[in-house]
Amino acid sequence: MARRIIKIIRVVWVTAGLSFFLWMAYSTQSRGVPDAVLQSDPVIAVSESSQSIDFSPVENRRSTGVVFYPGALIDPKAYAPMAHRLAEAGFPIHIVKLPLRSAIFPGQEATVLENTRRIIEADPSVQRWVLGGHSRGAAIASRFAHDTGDLFAGLVLIGTSHPKEAAFDLSDSDLLVMKIYATKDGLASVPEVKETSKFLPADTLWVEIAGGNHAQFGYYGTQLGDGQADISREKQQEMTVSAFLSLLDAIDK
Repeated sequence: MARRIIKIIRVVWVTAGLSFFLWMAYSTQSRGVPDAVLQSDPVIAVSESSQSIDFSPVENRRSTGVVFYPGALIDPKAYAPMAHRLAEAGFPIHIVKLPLRSAIFPGQEATVLENTRRIIEADPSVQRWVLGGHSRGAAIASRFAHDTGDLFAGLVLIGTSHPKEAAFDLSDSDLLVMKIYATKDGLASVPEVKETSKFLPADTLWVEIAGGNHAQFGYYGTQLGDGQADISREKQQEMTVSAFLSLLDAIDK
């Protein structure tokens, strides 16, 4: 009888684990992304490689470019609508693909930095670069900004409490930093975001999105532990893009 109970428990655990994995795989896929934003048109050239998804303005190209890192496990295409909007304003942007969609090991983060350097070196027409990221991607961006700040003129951190360690303190940085956070974010709550403000420059630009949550910073499904948004994804995206553009305009002078 005891063996049968143990067997049943094992089956339940395996089933639960598999169900959770499948749910995570499904929820982190991009959804609701218009096909047009991933296709080239007369205004923006879109290309994709094993390292990144790239959006390059064809006309009215600005001299400031963006490198952006996705959240953990999130399909990079989930950030294509935002990237397309930034490119429409003349800013070339590259969504860098994280190894295994997370880059959880130091060697994988090193690969992300190497790919970032390649992107920067491949486009000498860009005079200034802004580094950005969402969630896990923002955490990586904050560390890179600390260690290689000379590569960048600005930093945009979205939906994260990072940097949150003294080892990556940016309070004395010359970077123009923007922190975008949402009041219904269950993964990077307002108290968590504010608690680590001491590690950011005094002139950091703070952008609060009232009613927004964690997942609506991209175009993908729900996330475990996230809050219920009081505003639409489109509204949250509009506010995020507007804030992002204000920093890029300030740098691109």
